[in-house]
Amino acid sequence: MILDIPYEQRVLGNILADRASRYAEQPFLTVGGRCYTFTEAYEISQAFARGLKRLGVAPGEPVLLMLNNSAEFVFSWFALMLLNATCVPVNTAYVGEMLAYVVGDVKARIVITSVDLAPAISGLSAEQRGELTTMIVSNGCAGPSALDILAWEDLMITSGAPVQASAHPGDRAFICYTSGSTGPSKGVIVPHSQVLQTVQTFINAVGMTPEDTIFSPLPLFHGMSRSMAVLPALFLGAQVHLAARFSASSFWADVRNADATISTTIFTIPPILKSRPHTDDDRNHKVRVMFNAHHDLEFEERFGVRLVEAYGMTEVSLPISTVYPQRVLGASGKPGDEWEAMLVDDRGLAVPAGSVGELLLRPRKPGLMMDGYFNKPEATLSAFRGLWFHTGDLMRVGEDGYYFYAGRMKERIRRRGENISAHEVEIIAARHPEIVECAVLGVPAGDFEDDVYLIAVLRNEDAISAAQLHTWLASKLPKFMVPRYIEFRSHLPKTGSAKIERHALLADTSIIDAWDSLQPFQQPRGCPESGT
Repeated sequence: MILDIPYEQRVLGNILADRASRYAEQPFLTVGGRCYTFTEAYEISQAFARGLKRLGVAPGEPVLLMLNNSAEFVFSWFALMLLNATCVPVNTAYVGEMLAYVVGDVKARIVITSVDLAPAISGLSAEQRGELTTMIVSNGCAGPSALDILAWEDLMITSGAPVQASAHPGDRAFICYTSGSTGPSKGVIVPHSQVLQTVQTFINAVGMTPEDTIFSPLPLFHGMSRSMAVLPALFLGAQVHLAARFSASSFWADVRNADATISTTIFTIPPILKSRPHTDDDRNHKVRVMFNAHHDLEFEERFGVRLVEAYGMTEVSLPISTVYPQRVLGASGKPGDEWEAMLVDDRGLAVPAGSVGELLLRPRKPGLMMDGYFNKPEATLSAFRGLWFHTGDLMRVGEDGYYFYAGRMKERIRRRGENISAHEVEIIAARHPEIVECAVLGVPAGDFEDDVYLIAVLRNEDAISAAQLHTWLASKLPKFMVPRYIEFRSHLPKTGSAKIERHALLADTSIIDAWDSLQPFQQPRGCPESGT
């Protein structure tokens, strides 16, 4: 198992080379309609790594990776592993200021993308591009750009000595941008050893073996498809199938075609699948387990699948889980042997079993969690205050030691599997010329997901409708961040220090007072007449 690998050898590039030698011509990765063996994956990654090395990509250098699920994503990522460079996955929905923030914060000089996503990068101003100079584009020719454009295929150097940079388990493998409750997105510095810990926990949580085939319809720019699909298959010599995206109508056909026995998921997917009409094919598949999802006995009975739930976040990966097939219904699991956990109240005092408190964590071994937030020392210190990592999540623990998730402490919004910073949506919305001020909240949407609710004060009451504002926001924000609900008010409640009083807004917010983008022609109370 992975934890049997000596700490000093827990480096992703080394493991890629070892598995290619060990499993050679066995099928490994199926994506975009093609299956790649372990040898092919390694050789293509090596060829691209040589090309990146010729561009001067050095160990530790951050390189932006903005690609949809594709072979190019996987092999670009593997090439960066071989070079011991730092992979910076970028959400493919990012445009404008959201994209510019990541580019400016990480200060990368190279971005790897595809022809369909290149316009978002080319559209950045010179100031927004910062130190970005080179765009490597796959699957076609990009349009005019101020950046140097290189074709992904032209960087393939198929001959030469293998690339294998010297690396340490504590070296950073990723900088993953994740939104918190307030402020701009934070880049989480993830070392190689943390990635390996995630993989090991996942393998134990789903009981994965080399005979399993894993299917993932989730985006590679998130950790689920990388660390809980591609890498487990790599480490075990198993197979992984990547879909372009999740489709409720084709999901079961997709897993049948993949001959999959394990599937990744997020909390919202099982309810979507469950809501579809029953068919004779509901159990016509080989999937035995789906990870990560709330326990649902009706779903399991109907589809013949075990739902596995664990607790994780980018900063700490998967510290709370159970070893398959153990579980307690409704529980995320127990802290792993490598972790200490504590629940505390608002004063930082431990709460008794059965009471809800904030989850605090700390590892018993090195290299199990993030090395901090990139370029944000104050945020790092705040997260680690009192020698514990403060998750900001609420949980309760039973007498038997199992932890149950109980919600979020702050105003972090989670929608469609994405964490959203209310602050970032507010910054964009406030740039509309008719908005004086605004506040963004999360309102429960079921299954621990939220809908985005925008409350705004207008300069002129009838200057813009909610529908018109929604259209404007949709042109500025990633789709998952666009508010579902919009409400106009004459003022927002303030604290004594003139800050918006979010708790007061949450207390009196009612969706019946808001315009709903899913019901755009229903007239709400408190809003100007909707228009299109």
